[in-house]
Amino acid sequence: MKKLTALLLSLVMVLSLCTFAVAEEKPVLTMWIPEDLRVEDWDTNMMTQWLEEQLGCELKFIVQPSTDYTTKVNMALTVGAIEDLPDVILGGDGTVSFSDSNVWEWAQAGTILCLNDYYNDPELAVNINLAKERTGVNYPAQITSPDGNLYAVATYNQSYGNEYVKKMWLYQPWLEKLGKEIPKTTDEFYELLKAVKEGDPNGNGKADELGLVGTSTFNNYFDGWFEFLMNAFVYAGDFQYRTVTDGKLGVAYTTEEWREGLRYIKKLMDEGLIPVENLTMSEEQFMAILNTEEAIVFSHVYAAPDKINTDLGRDVQNVGIPPLVGPKGVQYASYAPSVAYARMVITVNCKNPELAFKFGDLMSSRYIGISQRWGWEGINWDYPENVKNIDEFRPNVPGFDISIVAYSDNTFWGGTAISNSSWRQRGPYVREYAIANGTAVSLVKVDVLNNIWNEACIMYQNGGWNPSQVIPKLIFTSEEYDAIGEIEVNLHTYADESIGAFLTGVKDLDADWDAYLAELDRIGLNEYLKVAQEVYDRMY
Repeated sequence: MKKLTALLLSLVMVLSLCTFAVAEEKPVLTMWIPEDLRVEDWDTNMMTQWLEEQLGCELKFIVQPSTDYTTKVNMALTVGAIEDLPDVILGGDGTVSFSDSNVWEWAQAGTILCLNDYYNDPELAVNINLAKERTGVNYPAQITSPDGNLYAVATYNQSYGNEYVKKMWLYQPWLEKLGKEIPKTTDEFYELLKAVKEGDPNGNGKADELGLVGTSTFNNYFDGWFEFLMNAFVYAGDFQYRTVTDGKLGVAYTTEEWREGLRYIKKLMDEGLIPVENLTMSEEQFMAILNTEEAIVFSHVYAAPDKINTDLGRDVQNVGIPPLVGPKGVQYASYAPSVAYARMVITVNCKNPELAFKFGDLMSSRYIGISQRWGWEGINWDYPENVKNIDEFRPNVPGFDISIVAYSDNTFWGGTAISNSSWRQRGPYVREYAIANGTAVSLVKVDVLNNIWNEACIMYQNGGWNPSQVIPKLIFTSEEYDAIGEIEVNLHTYADESIGAFLTGVKDLDADWDAYLAELDRIGLNEYLKVAQEVYDRMY
């Protein structure tokens, strides 16, 4: 009996040690992630727990300050000690993102892994391959480095709202008071602005109405009063005013049509129909003018009229209009096609790169794509089959099926509340059009502002106003950017300065035009376009 007892005790100890060893051997992935002050706890986050359960591993976060995050990551991957690197480095949207050029530099530095073999393994790239099917786009190709290799996992978000962000909004009560219709042409818009200036539509007896207000930042992502007007003469291009016709790159600001567009906009400014202050206006000043207690702004260009304080009630009194038709029948809308961005890299310090890639692949699943934006299932949103009163909802965009019903989007995404149900778009994610377009809208609690925005998004998406060819993005090698990076900056700066100079009369559109073109040549426009063309040909 003593021998049997001793044997049983020994077995218990062995089993205990085995259990301890199994627990100790659970794989761990370490990762840098940029902070989000609205995420309560990365370790206990619902999304974290789900990912760990699916992968059978532990995710260990090293949360980095979001300030200068990209700079810190870049330094670590170019001149830092390899042994200090985590397994995975994640980026995020906006200021905590890293560029394709960054990824290419890190690949050349030998600090991140080439992922081709993992992408080519259908058992490892399960969700990525499904994502290509549901989006209809081979989106990883858009983050392919100049050597033809893939070194990152991507974010790819198809969105009507993000593709046509520069939409014009008119203040509907003034249209009605003046007895005017929505303008279709540049001439009609000119006449309408004259009526606004002379008709005192706010009824205060003062000539304080402003026809079209916008900021001084030309060609930024959202605010685009200048591009909106120029698109009636020539397509204003991408953020560098670059255009492509029959596969050949150019810039809009050297064309005769650009000069004619400047003439038109200058006429509006000379007659006080557009405030000259638009050329120097900051974002803060723009917001202040939009939100005066008494309405003084007739039109502005933005993604939605949501820059106007809801408490004023004017946000829902704006109407989105189509792009204007110019004197030669030109009618374009600024268009930024949905493109992929690198959001995750695996470092050479990673001991289990296959597991790390599986993590990136799982992040590319439809479920995580939804959760990254709307929170967690059953708490922040549900599938329609799990909603009892589903007949009280409709899809966001007619023609799509309801994808999810979001319960608390105003607080989860748009508010300031801290939550623990999502990573809030830190790291990769993939969403097809059907998710956002199918998000349910209540038939009972009507969101007027959302409806106005959706109607404008649908109008622009279906309008056929984008050019037949655009440049989604260009990925330069280090050598290419060394050759033309400074030229690119100088060209853009000079083009913007010249816009202001021509519109204010500092430069004359007739007497100074040839000198303007000559200065662009001197800065290096032809050299820049030559290199950019080579990159475009390589990619597309």
